[in-house]
Amino acid sequence: MSPIPKLHSNSFSSAFTQYNEKGKGKGRLPIPVTSNSYSHKTSKANKRKFKRISGICPFLGLILLISWFGYPFIPSFNRISSPSIHPAVQSLLNKSNTDNDKNQYYVNNTVEDVNQKEAYVTFLSSISDPNYLLSTRFLIYQLLNDPLTLDKSQSRDVVVITTPEINQETIKLLESDGAKIKKVNLLDGFDLPNEINDHWKDQYTKLNIFNMTEYSKILYLDNDIFLLKSFEDIWESSLLNHQSPLGGIGETSKTLLRNSDLRKEPPSSILPKEKDYLNAGFMLIKPSIELFEELKQVKGYDTFYMEQALINHYFDWNGNHPWTPLNHKFVSHFPKPSDLVEGYYSLHAKMWKDPVDEIVKDAWRDRIIKMEDFWRSQNRT
Repeated sequence: MSPIPKLHSNSFSSAFTQYNEKGKGKGRLPIPVTSNSYSHKTSKANKRKFKRISGICPFLGLILLISWFGYPFIPSFNRISSPSIHPAVQSLLNKSNTDNDKNQYYVNNTVEDVNQKEAYVTFLSSISDPNYLLSTRFLIYQLLNDPLTLDKSQSRDVVVITTPEINQETIKLLESDGAKIKKVNLLDGFDLPNEINDHWKDQYTKLNIFNMTEYSKILYLDNDIFLLKSFEDIWESSLLNHQSPLGGIGETSKTLLRNSDLRKEPPSSILPKEKDYLNAGFMLIKPSIELFEELKQVKGYDTFYMEQALINHYFDWNGNHPWTPLNHKFVSHFPKPSDLVEGYYSLHAKMWKDPVDEIVKDAWRDRIIKMEDFWRSQNRT
């Protein structure tokens, strides 16, 4: 490359003076004196550069146009931040961000939170025997208010599933006790035994517990469960494996099962791991719509125990969906005095009519009195 020629200051001063003296310049500067060869070469180079730039400009313009109109459709986390955004797209960007924020709120505060909720659930289908209403209220009291047995986390709902037979007055009473009410219609279409115990006639409707997908996990308790200490431990352990959505406590061995309204305690020689017949009055469940629909299609079981027979048939240990055995001390299905001091969490019996030792019944009555005292302290009866 040729060296850039220098301007000659003497020549410039002389030319300016002559130009002014002749009166032609009128105070304007003359064109600087440079090398003619350099000026010619520079002119050619500038023309070539101009051609190159003018050829690139249409492509740059096209890219800018595409970027401008395509920007609103780029995910917010991929956008390049800019201190200045064209007004034509600003409103679109604001709307997109607002919509994304709403969707994020829905995911974080509705779906996720609901799916993580847990609940204690019981079932009330009739109050023709008032003891069932009393025991339902007692269960609610134990879970929410009794210092010996309440769930201290206060994060789990206590839900009572009710059938159309339960009147509005009773529902309001249960709600005032602190329970949430889930009204359901009767489920039908199931195989029925030849003779139905009047209190069991709506038992298939209890299967709605498997459809309570508003909760990630529920502990179903028959309303005649008598708590000895809090059930908080049952939630803190990973008790359900990935293969089975149902955990429970075996009542007896299927080989010893006999159809009878009177439950019979199995021999003490039968170990908990041999009790493959699940008592459906105490179940830890992961609800799902698919499972609920499958259960409604189950056939081929002895119908005497109705929903309990169906559940044991579907979740048979030798079948495709074996139920998961839980710590057998979570519930004693045949209460006896020693259970009161041997670390059991609960006793399962209709204390007002089942053949239970009087020592156990006295413990139950004492707690009923404490519940009534609590109600009176709250100006309730």
